[in-house]
Amino acid sequence: MSEALATPAAAERPTFIERLASASTSSNLSVDTEKRGDADYLIAAGLQPAKLGRLVYQLLSEWDARPKPRPLTEQQLALIAEQLPRKSRGRLDMVGARIKEAQWQELQRLEILRKLPTFKRLVDPHAGFLPWVQARGIQDGATKLADVLLWWCDRKCTNCGGVKLGEIATCDVCKGFGTREVPHDTDGLKISEHIAAQVDDARVGAIAALKRMPLLKAVASGRS
Repeated sequence: MSEALATPAAAERPTFIERLASASTSSNLSVDTEKRGDADYLIAAGLQPAKLGRLVYQLLSEWDARPKPRPLTEQQLALIAEQLPRKSRGRLDMVGARIKEAQWQELQRLEILRKLPTFKRLVDPHAGFLPWVQARGIQDGATKLADVLLWWCDRKCTNCGGVKLGEIATCDVCKGFGTREVPHDTDGLKISEHIAAQVDDARVGAIAALKRMPLLKAVASGRS
């Protein structure tokens, strides 16, 4: 779902995905026949038939609007390490504490994801992604689908929080990239690629509809 950008100046402009996400939380959804506004993006997204891809955009917007659990401080990590078996020479197992934190962060984020209105529609057993997953014979498909949707919402490394740990220390999990891989190996990749195809269809359809908006607004206003 990458959007190629030809120039440095273009790279500074928001992508269509970012513009649509911004429009979904806009306080001004008035339609102006003379210029493009936030409402145009939402109308264009609703005009194209790729429903599931459009819902993924909506899920990302809902996710961005929700508060997330903060990373634990070093002091809090030390308290967790105190509960773990000591390493050689009585040293605290800070690596083990970070693993515990990552597991906690994952559970908290899944809980947030499951409460999002659009999540329930995307995992609907009849009209969401789940029928496709089950048709491929993917074991424990509902759990894997939820984990992959979470990855779509937040790809930051759960060990370092995406900060990469600076120039001196390198995160052992993400190796300094700051992101994590799609969960569940081959099954997760299949699910993610299917989601990406739906998102691409939605993006292409919405961009095409957006180009037709001036004509549609002219007809609606009686000017054409």
